[in-house]
Amino acid sequence: MIYSWKIIFKESAPLLALMALIGIMGGQVLHRIEDFLFLFPIFLFLLPVMNGLGGNIGAILGARASSGLHFGSISPNIFDKEMGENVYLTLLMGAATYLGVALGIAASSTVLDLKVAMINLIIIIAGAGAIITVSTVILTVLVSVWSYKKRIDPDNVVIPVITTLADFISILALYLMVWVVIL
Repeated sequence: MIYSWKIIFKESAPLLALMALIGIMGGQVLHRIEDFLFLFPIFLFLLPVMNGLGGNIGAILGARASSGLHFGSISPNIFDKEMGENVYLTLLMGAATYLGVALGIAASSTVLDLKVAMINLIIIIAGAGAIITVSTVILTVLVSVWSYKKRIDPDNVVIPVITTLADFISILALYLMVWVVIL
């Protein structure tokens, strides 16, 4: 039998507990900036989009890195050529995705009555997207290589860790960009 529920539980449970704590911390950050959220409703509109994209981008790289490590096409060296190509493509994909979202939301901002200047909206989304993508890529590579070196099945840890961390980073990045651009 390849998969054992005991091994999966042993490898996943501690990290899932830690990720739950990080999720709670993200909720606390949102609670602390509650006034800010209502002052800039665009934040409420963008947060789920940014969270989803960050986690998805990290999950794609995490799946590719994990598979590559398992099959031996990627070595557990951060500077591996194949890993580098995957990182480059993920950064490119993140930039294109967040820029596309920025332009799409900016174009529809009049319809949605967002009351934010289009250029500010584009800068906020693209800047937050850059922070999220770069942070997520770095963390994904580190977690993938770490799990491989510790002989922990990356399927049990990489995606939950990366999606949780990307959610937390998204909150901070979007808040930071709104603060820098608008305040």
